[in-house]
Amino acid sequence: MFKLISRSRIIIPTLTVRPFSTSFRNFQESKVLYTKENVHDLETFLTQIGRNTIEFKDNFDNDLNKFLATTSEQMKEMGIDTNQRKYLLRWKDKFINNTEPLKEHKTGKKRNGGERKAKTVKARRLALQRIEERERFAKEAENNQQERIF
Repeated sequence: MFKLISRSRIIIPTLTVRPFSTSFRNFQESKVLYTKENVHDLETFLTQIGRNTIEFKDNFDNDLNKFLATTSEQMKEMGIDTNQRKYLLRWKDKFINNTEPLKEHKTGKKRNGGERKAKTVKARRLALQRIEERERFAKEAENNQQERIF
């Protein structure tokens, strides 16, 4: 951080340079924001919110106004499953109120079987690793004993 010059005893601060791999430019999203003003058809709406919702385009005849007028019960009758229906309704509400630009919200990934099961999943994994190590050590011990016999 500081560089010491031996002759004059002056401390000069040095600047750290951020490498290109961690620059903010790499994480920058596209500047085109799809909002209520520039989305006029259902196809662009469904492609922007993602999660493969474009497959429901035919259920609404590719009409954005028909989609916005559809209730949850009508979507259920169309055969849209619960998780997709909740996602579509959430985005429909955000679109009508213009609270957030359109972008895909990724589904969460469970780590170690989820929050409630994490301790048991980790414990089982460690127990299986110990059992495999014991078996491996037992095989190595058998091989070593066979080599010592004259």
